[in-house]
Amino acid sequence: MDAAAWALAFTLLPWPESRKAAAWARAQAGEERPEERDEAGALAASIPVLRAEAAAREARLVLPGDPEADRLEAPLPYPLALWVRGTLPPPGPAVALVGSRQGSWAGRERTRRWARELTTAGVAVISGLARGIDGAAHQGALEAGPTWGIMGSGLDHPYPPEHQRLMDRIAATGGGIVTPFPPQARPLKWHFPRRNVLLAAWTLGVVVMEARYASGSLVTAKLALDHGKELWACPGSPEDPLHEGPNRLIREGAARACLGSADLIEDLSFLSQGLTNHP
Repeated sequence: MDAAAWALAFTLLPWPESRKAAAWARAQAGEERPEERDEAGALAASIPVLRAEAAAREARLVLPGDPEADRLEAPLPYPLALWVRGTLPPPGPAVALVGSRQGSWAGRERTRRWARELTTAGVAVISGLARGIDGAAHQGALEAGPTWGIMGSGLDHPYPPEHQRLMDRIAATGGGIVTPFPPQARPLKWHFPRRNVLLAAWTLGVVVMEARYASGSLVTAKLALDHGKELWACPGSPEDPLHEGPNRLIREGAARACLGSADLIEDLSFLSQGLTNHP
């Protein structure tokens, strides 16, 4: 099996993050282990079957070399297979709005409004389809156009389950649902770091709306910095636990304070071209 075929099969290996990263680094150095090559090789013949399984779910399996794939694979630490309902995130300015699953009413409403205004301005809003802030980001974006959700599970296991209708609406209105996990994959804890990598890699930056300091949202914030992306945080009351994360990021100098979508659009205008219809 040549290097290109092995790379395609590698994307399908169901390994945890650290093992895949290490195996890819060895392969790039010409030091891959025989058992790793053999395991990937055994998956190569399954690619047509997997594409058919995706099509049966009104989705598609996107692999390196497929249309649009290379642009999205380029910023990733190693290539991934992507199962997609609807469309892939488009080229052009994009931001990830992230935050607590227990987001406050005010935080959810703020997120919904900012997402709508960003979408109106031509910024693609991407989030993680979770409860709370993520869901509000998708809902707000849908009021003005498409949005893109990144799953931490397979297409057969939407998480949370009550977001199935939201996912259907996203896919039906020009946006897309993307997951690096096969359809049967359940929402396991170690899946979500991989989802967070995509949120950071496919955007110009991450906006932390509400989050505790020790939270998945702060993991995504760190990944944004690791990828050399912008990081914004919405400040709040120092007595509010849900603003501990944003306030600390601002205090530490890791994130810019963001007081509204206009701040984001102004900053993005220095990072990208093509913003129109600013609110």
